[in-house]
Amino acid sequence: MGRNKLIIEKACKNTHFTWYERLRLQYYHNGTNGYPKTTSPLLLGKLFNKHEQTICRELKRGMVEHVDTNLRSTMCYNAEYAQNDANSKHSAKGPDLKLGTDWALANACSTLIKKQNYSPYAVLEHFKKYGWPSATRICEKTLYNYIESGYIPDITENDLLYAGNRKKLKSEPQKHSRKLNAQKSIDNRPKEANERSEPGHWEMDTVYGAKNTSPNCLLTLTERQNRTEIILGLPDRTAKSVLEALDSLEKSMGTADFKRLFLTITPDNGSEFADATGLETSINNHLKRTTVYYAHPYCSSERGTNENHNGMIRRFIPKGTDLGKVNHSEIRRIQNWMNNYPRKILGGNTPLESLKKQMGAGFKIPSFLDVAA
Repeated sequence: MGRNKLIIEKACKNTHFTWYERLRLQYYHNGTNGYPKTTSPLLLGKLFNKHEQTICRELKRGMVEHVDTNLRSTMCYNAEYAQNDANSKHSAKGPDLKLGTDWALANACSTLIKKQNYSPYAVLEHFKKYGWPSATRICEKTLYNYIESGYIPDITENDLLYAGNRKKLKSEPQKHSRKLNAQKSIDNRPKEANERSEPGHWEMDTVYGAKNTSPNCLLTLTERQNRTEIILGLPDRTAKSVLEALDSLEKSMGTADFKRLFLTITPDNGSEFADATGLETSINNHLKRTTVYYAHPYCSSERGTNENHNGMIRRFIPKGTDLGKVNHSEIRRIQNWMNNYPRKILGGNTPLESLKKQMGAGFKIPSFLDVAA
């Protein structure tokens, strides 16, 4: 009985091994092509940077009987046999896979990703909270595989939030150019803020449009522990406008609650945040209402949570958009979406749910965060 024709692919989807890894595994396991004979799954796992059980399953997949000229039988791993087996099983699954003909689940996933901008994790958390559309249950990894393979209607990897993005290496922090910024450097920020061990520590930035558009911009504040987001429209990127925006927040919720909610704020070194004294001073009693710490120049990673949230905002308001044409209701809609989006880092809770738990029963959610307001 002849073998199937081998089709070499860059990688076999829904498996942990590429063709070239299988070929190298054959050399190691059988001790051929100058490779030292290594049959221990534990050692092979270290060589391939894979789990021991993954190696065991792969060896089982590709093990074939070999009979030499003396009619002695031995079991050897065969990369070609394993690759054909993987390709055959994958093609046999087809679009049915685990979904079967469950288009109710597939379409529900598609709707949440396309219309609600949900990640696979958020999709599954939504189903857990509000009910699954069918009896089928899948995990996050499976849903990612389905999207990659094109099994979710009208959805590709480009529809996901960070499609194609990669983390950048952190650079050495530069020194502050302003004396005041150096005195209020992030180096002096309390450990509770650095470790995210208590609520009330925020990161701040501005999001703006292209040079040839109106001067309007967005002031964004992101809470470090519970990821609550505040988005405020500003007429321009000036220190006066930023100060007036914070003053408006204090007026709307009262000085006592403001001080409790905003323990510290960490902006970058932009000129719009240069008035540290004004930002820290209450408009009601002229006493201290918060503490400002400045991130190092060109170290956006020190405000990584805020930067990630700005990336979310860009899904709704692409770069180059004239922010003068984005009205208050649209800004509020984006903020509400972000604050009611299930987060993996919060155990499936939304930022607003986490904020309510962390601040305690005596804390009233301010009107600028209340969805119903």
